[in-house]
Amino acid sequence: MTILRDLSIMWTALFSLILMLTLFESRYSLQKTLTLSLSFMLPLLAGNMVLLFLLGAQTMGTLLLLTSTLPSLIFFFFLSRHRDGRFFFTFCLADTMILEILYTTSVLDFFLGDTYVFMFAARILLCPLLAWVVGKYCRAVYLKLQNTIEGGWYIFTVIALIFYVVLSMSANTPTLITRRPEQLPAFLLLLLLMPILYLFIFYTLQQQENAYTAAERENILQVQVASLHSRMAEFSEANDRLREERHNFRHKMGMVLSLAKNGQYTELTKIAREYTDALPEKTTQSYCSHTILDSVLSYYLQHAQKKGIRVMTKLVFPDILPVDEAELATVFANALENAIHACEQQESKERSIEITSIAEPCFMFQIKNSFTGTIAFNEAGIPLSSKKGHGFGTHSIATFCDKNHAYYEFKTQGTEFLLKIIFSDT
Repeated sequence: MTILRDLSIMWTALFSLILMLTLFESRYSLQKTLTLSLSFMLPLLAGNMVLLFLLGAQTMGTLLLLTSTLPSLIFFFFLSRHRDGRFFFTFCLADTMILEILYTTSVLDFFLGDTYVFMFAARILLCPLLAWVVGKYCRAVYLKLQNTIEGGWYIFTVIALIFYVVLSMSANTPTLITRRPEQLPAFLLLLLLMPILYLFIFYTLQQQENAYTAAERENILQVQVASLHSRMAEFSEANDRLREERHNFRHKMGMVLSLAKNGQYTELTKIAREYTDALPEKTTQSYCSHTILDSVLSYYLQHAQKKGIRVMTKLVFPDILPVDEAELATVFANALENAIHACEQQESKERSIEITSIAEPCFMFQIKNSFTGTIAFNEAGIPLSSKKGHGFGTHSIATFCDKNHAYYEFKTQGTEFLLKIIFSDT
């Protein structure tokens, strides 16, 4: 009956591949990723299966790190979009979830007579079930966490790696755990600890993501408050000027009547012109009817103009935005802040920002700014920042677009940098 055990091991190895493909982000298209994965992983699985038949389960348990884990690690690292702690943690996560099924079913099968029948049936059912749950309920949230949170992943990777090694050694060294029944209680506690550990890690990551979102919303609120203060100052200045002119109104009207009565039209024209010039028309620029978005645009574009940046706008927004207004305002804030920083590196006469948006046939907008130097892009087409602590704005924009199924493009055209975002009309 060992054939049932060996077939179930191959089955779980296949789902380890499926889980990895579900949880990590590839730098290539889905079709190319699947083609490369099947071309590499199926021969690797077949080779390990041959070794399993030749060497036995216990020996392969100790060699699996060299014959399967390390080759898979190197291959997926080559495919991965995130080549940092996010990738290594994801790899450990996919493997240890499968190990949990492997070792739990092995122990339960031992208590049920060690016939491998329960082991085979349980693994056949549990692996697809786990893949379905992860794909349906966890994938979207986990990918969002990867794109939002960039720090702390190496610490979680070390924790997961240590757990991975301890679990593997406890199960296979010096003999299979089922041949050391006195150690089974401790091993079962270790199996129970693993999901608790991962739940804690995900909770920590979610808290970081919530803090990041709250910080973005706080920035938008600060922009709105700053815009409100700016507008209040403009209104106060206009009111002061109006009060002063009202004080002199009767005197000036008396002069106008006297000049008109005496037919002194040249002097009358001069007085009228002076009076008109004393009340220059100054209106606060409004860009759209959406309050939060209008505040952000007013604040950043006024800020750009104060820095000598030529601002050009041609904006049409839909009456009902297809996305959350505060989140869209965050995108504009990040994009305009980056544009202003880029323009500040130029001579004043070369600085320019141009914003265009349309509402039909679908909502889309484009922000174009002048810049100097060169810009590098990662595999996903997102600009790379050479300064530590920078570059989060562009990642935030990409995350927003992924969440809302919007097309985005960052690119350069000569001395201009361009961001284009198109929202689906469905």
